[in-house]
Amino acid sequence: MYNGRHMERTNNKVATQLIVMGKYNTTLGNRKISYLLKRSTTAKLIWLNIKRQTGLTVTIPQNYKVRYLQEYLELNTEWILRNLDKYCSEPAEPSAKDVRPAHTISYLGKNMKVMQKHNGSRLTNVKLQQNKIIISLGLAKQNLSCSELEHWLKAQATKLIKEKVKYFSGLMSLEYNRVVIRDQKSRWGSCSCRKNLNFNWRLIMAPEPVLDYVIIHELCHLKDMSHSKSFWSIVEEYCPKWHEYRDWLDNHYIELNAQLQF
Repeated sequence: MYNGRHMERTNNKVATQLIVMGKYNTTLGNRKISYLLKRSTTAKLIWLNIKRQTGLTVTIPQNYKVRYLQEYLELNTEWILRNLDKYCSEPAEPSAKDVRPAHTISYLGKNMKVMQKHNGSRLTNVKLQQNKIIISLGLAKQNLSCSELEHWLKAQATKLIKEKVKYFSGLMSLEYNRVVIRDQKSRWGSCSCRKNLNFNWRLIMAPEPVLDYVIIHELCHLKDMSHSKSFWSIVEEYCPKWHEYRDWLDNHYIELNAQLQF
């Protein structure tokens, strides 16, 4: 199982439980902000989420000591304030969740401009064209919503990850059971004792070598379920720069897990 800064085996049968600890106030960059604090029974990393309706929500692992949280928030002051301004400073409008022209999203590590046009037909479709995501809107639609764009990204992630799992498993002479794409909050991937592989759809936004690393990492668990020296030697055989890609995920996990909004 790979979840960024912490890597350890977990019991896949344990259901996620979120405990709301309450609303708290703090000062970041000489600015007073409030946030909702939650505790998760399965999360291995702190998760920051910002939505227009609810503001900042902080989710911490079950055994995380809250007294260390302020230091963590201060380390992420720039990201928090920037995204609070981006998502919460403007009044909400009925069209606020629509994808508008000239917006960009990350796709395989590249900033892709989202562009829309009306195609004159009844169907809406999305396609990649160089550094652009072209949305052709059907007659009944004015704009594509963020949830619809997220659905498209999940579909792209499912297709690409399954193709890559098939390729790398063949290269490594490994057999697996099934591949499931999820919206996990604190894991990039996991491998069960039944040889089932799970991956986070948000990896579609990471650079392709980083995505490859996570896939190789989980496939290596088919040989070794631990994170022993022998396990990492297997990873390095197929992904020599795994240190670099792991560090990239550590440094960008907040951005990848942010709510998709425009």
